[in-house]
Amino acid sequence: MDVRTQRYFDKHAERFDSIYHEGAPLERAMNRWLRKAIYERFVITFERSEPLAGKTVLDIGCGSGRYAVEFAKRGAARVVGVDYAPGMLALAREYAKREGVDARCEFKEGDFTTATLEEKFDVVIAIGVFDYQDQPAAFMRRMRERARGKVIASFPGRSLIRMPLRKLRYWWSDCPVLFYRHEEVQALGEGFKSVEIVPITSSGTGFMFIGQV
Repeated sequence: MDVRTQRYFDKHAERFDSIYHEGAPLERAMNRWLRKAIYERFVITFERSEPLAGKTVLDIGCGSGRYAVEFAKRGAARVVGVDYAPGMLALAREYAKREGVDARCEFKEGDFTTATLEEKFDVVIAIGVFDYQDQPAAFMRRMRERARGKVIASFPGRSLIRMPLRKLRYWWSDCPVLFYRHEEVQALGEGFKSVEIVPITSSGTGFMFIGQV
């Protein structure tokens, strides 16, 4: 875990969470146009996770809890969110309580790569996380070890316009960011029974990885 990434997300927790707010009509329209991939990832994650009733979920890099809370609302029996940004976790706990699912959501502060987790989960996700992982193969292997069902992760793709712009923006904030080719994502499927790579063509392109353990 790069301390620069931790510092960046802790500092900008509320700004990142605002992407998921419906807000005013103009704000909602702009988000869904400029950040369409974020909403596509959300839909794909839950489509591939169903049925959720009674299942357990591990949300790595859970951020402000938007996925974790939605899993609980859709019937998951237990959801564990792990994140290393205290500011994000504070928002997640508040959101779970507001939505009435805090009894089924547990949020832990820490780095997934070093955290002690003995439990295995039916669904393990990492959305918007591999953007900042300098050892993706080791990270994916650890995800697989904690799963007894599906592993779902998102990957930003390489693009001519958005990739250099995003790199510059994150460089300015001293936060490293990575991008992937299809074959690089496919290669992370070693050890899985089956792997599906779903391309995302909007917002600079990207991929959804769905692996069956």
